[in-house]
Amino acid sequence: LFLQFFFFTLSARNMLNKCYSYIFIILISTINISCNWLNSKSSITEDNKFEIKDTSLITKIYLADRNGNTITLIKNNETWIINDKFPVRKDAISILLSTANKIRIKKPVSKSAFENVMKFIATTGVLVEFFEGDKMVKSYIIGSNTPDHLGTYMLLKDRKKPFIVHIPSFNGLLSPRYGIQANAVDIINWRSTTVFNLSPNLINHIKYTDYLNQQNSYFLKTRAFELINSKNKSIPLNNNNALKLLNSFKNLNCETFKEEKNKIDFATQLEELVVNFDTLRTYKIKGSETKNKEENFNVDRKYATLNNGDLMLIQDYVFNKVLININELKRVKQK
Repeated sequence: LFLQFFFFTLSARNMLNKCYSYIFIILISTINISCNWLNSKSSITEDNKFEIKDTSLITKIYLADRNGNTITLIKNNETWIINDKFPVRKDAISILLSTANKIRIKKPVSKSAFENVMKFIATTGVLVEFFEGDKMVKSYIIGSNTPDHLGTYMLLKDRKKPFIVHIPSFNGLLSPRYGIQANAVDIINWRSTTVFNLSPNLINHIKYTDYLNQQNSYFLKTRAFELINSKNKSIPLNNNNALKLLNSFKNLNCETFKEEKNKIDFATQLEELVVNFDTLRTYKIKGSETKNKEENFNVDRKYATLNNGDLMLIQDYVFNKVLININELKRVKQK
C-alpha cells in the first residue's frame, strides 16, 4: 500500500508540473501576441493613415508609374476629365474615390519582408496623389500585393516604413481599383466608352451609308419625319420603327479603345452613320488578326472610329439596333 501511495503521489506531482508548464507557455504566448498587437497599433497614427475622410472635396488625382506613364484626372463641376482630353468612366472614378476613403492599415510590414517590399516599391510602385484645389492632401506609392492577396503594400510620401493596407471585409486586390494593371497606368482603362448618348428630341437627322450595298442606304429627317432612299427619293416611312431607332441612341458604348489604328484596312469600310454632326465609321476585322485572351470569341465585333478619332472595338449586338438599313424603316404596303 505504501508503494502504491508513493507512486500515485509522484504521478500526481508530475501531472501538476505539466499543467504549470502548459499554463506558463500559454501565458507567454498571450503576452507576445498582445505586445505585437500593441506595437502594431501604436505605429498607426493620424500622420500615417492612408484614407481620405471626405473624397467629395478631391478635385484632382495624379498617377505615375515607373515606365514614365502619367495620368491626371481633373474634376470639372461634376464631370471628370483625363489628361485634359477625354471624359472619365464614371464607374472607374467612383471605385477609386471609394477605395481612397475605405482603405485602412492592416499591419506594418514584417522585418523579414521589409527589404524586398521596399525594393519592389522603389522599382515598380505606382505613385498616387490627391488634391483639393492646389493643395495636395494625400500621396502614397502602391506596391505589390501580399502573398495571400488579402493586402497591398503601400508607402506614404516622405515615410520610411511601408504598411500592409486593405479594405476591411473586402477580399480582393487594391491596385486594379486604382486603374493599375501589371504595375502600370493606361489611359485606356480610364476613358469613357460612351459613343452616343442622345435623347430622341436631340436628334435632327440620321444618314446611313452601306458601302457593301448602296441600296440599303438612307437619309432620315426627324423634325418632320421623312425617309429618303439612295436615289434621293422620298418613300413611305414606318413611324414606329423610326421612333424605335431614335430611342436606341442612349448609352451606346464601345467595348474598348485600341492604340493600333494602322490595323484598319480602309478598303474594307463597311458602314457610315451620321447622327447630327457626328460620324461613326465601321470597318471589318481581318480574320487573320488574333484576339486578346480577355475577348470572348463568340461575340461578333467591328472596328470603328467616331469623327476619325481613336480606333474603337464595337460589338455587333450593341450597335446593330442603330446600324440598320432602309428596309427596317420603310413602310411595307399592305396586301
